Amino acid sequence: FRERLQFLDAPAEVKERIGKEIERFKSISNNNAEGNVARDYISTLLDMPWNRQTKDSDDLKAAFQILEKDHYGLKKVKERIMEFLAVRNLTEKGKSPILCLVGPPGTGKTSIAKSLAESMKKPYVRISLGGVRDEAEIRGHRKTYVGAMPGRIADGLRKAGVKNPVMLLDEIDKVSTDYNKGDTFSALLEVLDSEQNKKFRDHYLEVQLDLSEVVFVTTANTLQTIPRPLLDRMEVISVSSYTENEKMHIAKEHLMKKQLERHGLEGGLLSISDGALWKIIRNYTKEA
Repeated sequence: FRERLQFLDAPAEVKERIGKEIERFKSISNNNAEGNVARDYISTLLDMPWNRQTKDSDDLKAAFQILEKDHYGLKKVKERIMEFLAVRNLTEKGKSPILCLVGPPGTGKTSIAKSLAESMKKPYVRISLGGVRDEAEIRGHRKTYVGAMPGRIADGLRKAGVKNPVMLLDEIDKVSTDYNKGDTFSALLEVLDSEQNKKFRDHYLEVQLDLSEVVFVTTANTLQTIPRPLLDRMEVISVSSYTENEKMHIAKEHLMKKQLERHGLEGGLLSISDGALWKIIRNYTKEA
C-alpha cells in the first residue's frame, strides 16, 4: 500500500488521508472484521483515477466521420455535437454543457453517446438509472455499513481509469421517486451542476472527487418526469422520429447488414428487394 501511495498521482489531501488510513490499518489485527473494511477502503482510494486523464482528440473531421458512419440522418443532433467538440477545442477547458438527448425509444440516443466517446477517443461508461430509487446508488454508502461500496458515479470513474471519460446516464426520466430511500434526483443535482461537481463528495470515499472534467450525456424518453431544477442544468437536444426515406436508408445501410450477420446469412444467401423494405416501413414500423 505504501509503495502504491508513493507512485499515486493525487491531490495532497487525498494522499494524506490514505497515509493516515494505512497507519491505522497497521495497528488493526489481521483477523479483525475492521481490518477487511480498512483494506477495501484503502484499495478503493488507491484505484481511483485522481489526476489521471486522457487527452481529447482534436481532429474534428475524424469525429464527424465517426458520427456519420454510425448514424444516418439526425442532422441537428450531429451539428450540436460538432459545435460542442469545436468549443472544447477552442477553450481547451474541461467544463462542458451536459447534453440531454430526448426522444422515442429506438432512435439511437444511447449509440450517439457511444459514438461521441469514440470520436473524442475517451473511455465510455454507461450507467443505467432506470428504476434507481436509493440515493446511495449515486452517492455511495457510508463505509461503516457491512458491504458498503462507492456510488455508481465513483465506481464508473474507477472502471474508466481516467477522471475525464464520457459518462452516459441512461434513462434519467425513469429514476424512481420513492422518497423513503432519499431523493435520488437531488443527489443527481450535484453531479450534473458544473459549479458544484468539482467537489463531489461520495459517502464511501469521504474525500472530494472532481467530476468537472467528465463529459456527461443523459438520455430520456420524456421530459415530464424530470424535475425542473435538474432540467435547467442540462441542454436538451431532441432526437426526433425518422421519416420513411430515412428509415429506408437506415434499413439498407445499417440494419440489413447487422441482421444478416446475426443470422449467419452473409455472402448473398438472402436478398431483400426495395419493394419489400418499403412495405415493411409503411405497414409495419408505424412507430417513431
